Amino acid sequence: MEIKENSYVKSFKKLRIAKLFENREEFKKLRRKNTFWKEISEAMAVRERIKDHLIRDPNHVVIDLCSGKGFLSTLVALMHPKTKVIAVDIDEGADREHFTYLKNAQFVKADIMSEEVEKLIKEAGDKVILTGIHLCRDLSERFIELVNNNENVKFAVLMPCCEGNFPREKYQFLIDELGVYEAWCYYLKDKFDENLKVKMKRDKKVISPKNIVLTAERN
Repeated sequence: MEIKENSYVKSFKKLRIAKLFENREEFKKLRRKNTFWKEISEAMAVRERIKDHLIRDPNHVVIDLCSGKGFLSTLVALMHPKTKVIAVDIDEGADREHFTYLKNAQFVKADIMSEEVEKLIKEAGDKVILTGIHLCRDLSERFIELVNNNENVKFAVLMPCCEGNFPREKYQFLIDELGVYEAWCYYLKDKFDENLKVKMKRDKKVISPKNIVLTAERN
């Protein structure tokens, strides 16, 4: 994959923590993944949107849903050592040895569709930041449901992936003009509660065509 010089990868390479992924064996394992730079750019995009909240108040709890190997969780934990980070994924078989070296991060095996995740969010305190990358189809809709249903989620960042079922006839003019993926993202934007401040932007610094970012903020 071609890496653009204006991508988040360039910003990542300037960070001191970038050396960990070259020199520390437990982090080097992430580097071996062939989608490493793509996932780093996505994680950097999400971190860019939550950093001000964490700088102002590191006592937020960041919950990374469908975290996979934990690129975003790792990045946030390293860059914000006073913030608690919880990575959540149904697959406990992925190699997450690096989590044992992150004092402020933990992995929880749970299905995003389960009541267990609802409970986890509710018990995480009154200042939760919810994040989700690569959420396909109904996983994105479930993410939005969790944001809408939990008043303690103060900020949320969603990067949707593959399109799910949605009323295409209603969004046909957007499909014709912008394509199915962007129309799907507009559909998701409309599903957030109206009392939330919701923004949607295509972030071209992410090295993936699925680079639309949705943010939702609760006053």
